This record gives sequence, C-alpha cells and structure tokens, in this order.
Amino acid sequence: MKLLIRPEKLSRVFKKYHIEGLPFAASLNEFNATDMGDPHDHPFDFVTHILSGGYIERIYTINFNEVIITDIERIPGTSHFVKATDIHQIINLPTGHCVTLMIPQSGHIRATCFYRFSEGKAYFRLWNKRKYIPLI
Repeated sequence: MKLLIRPEKLSRVFKKYHIEGLPFAASLNEFNATDMGDPHDHPFDFVTHILSGGYIERIYTINFNEVIITDIERIPGTSHFVKATDIHQIINLPTGHCVTLMIPQSGHIRATCFYRFSEGKAYFRLWNKRKYIPLI
C-alpha cells in the first residue's frame, strides 16, 4: 500500500493533511490558534482523535428558542464523534498547538454553515454566502 500525504492550507492557523491510499478516508488536522471566525458545522459526520495539544471546544445546542452553550476540554488520547449538524468552535488551545486525526463516518450530508447568536436569536449562512438568515 502506497500512502500519499496531500497538504491543504485552509487558513493561516489551520492546515489539513489528507492521507490518501488508506482503505478509508482520513486527514491530520493541525491548529496553531483558535477558530478566528464564527461557530460552524460540517458537511459530514466524523470521529476526531486528539493526538497532541488538545483544545477547548464550545458547543452550541439550539433547543426550541434557547441556545445552550457548553465548553468541553478535549485532551490528547481521547476520541469524539461529531455530527455534521453539531455547531461548535475551538475557543482555546492550552498548549498553543493541536494535531487531530479525523476520520469521516458518512458521505457528504450537507453544506457547511456558519452561525451567529445575538440577543437570544440564532442566525446562519451557508459557507459560500455572505448574508446571515434567522434560524430561530
């Protein structure tokens, strides 16, 4: 089996390394700073394995007309299932650097969205649009 590592620079603080040639999809994700933008979701479900550094993740749960915010510490050696619809952002890197192994668990389910929360209301926009639309 021949493996190929294909780098993809997503921002100045986030690099993804696609691992090609495995019998399944996988990527290494390297963060050097927290999420600079708004909270987001993903186009597919995945499992993330924290390899080094760790992070504090803020999770936003929309429950009827209420937004519940939960902060969770993700430490090296742990694994976590993330649904495509989970709204989250990385708010702290305790060591200033983090590497994860991400393994998709489904095909493309949806378009990625970004979210804003203001005065008890939630707004979202598709990743390739500029305008935020009320969610609740």
